[in-house]
Amino acid sequence: MREKDDIICHCQEVTYQEILDAIDNGATTVEIIGDVTEAGITCGGCIEEIEEILEEELNK
Repeated sequence: MREKDDIICHCQEVTYQEILDAIDNGATTVEIIGDVTEAGITCGGCIEEIEEILEEELNK
């Protein structure tokens, strides 16, 4: 279970809550989340986790 303050993107220090906020504000792709939060734009190591979060949230 993720906590809201868990760091998802370590390069940009983007939290789980910031990812959720981006999705709540209309982000529907990993690319849009990256544009809004900068998550996943440096090394890409968090892309898979961002995809999982996005899928979980969009399927609620």
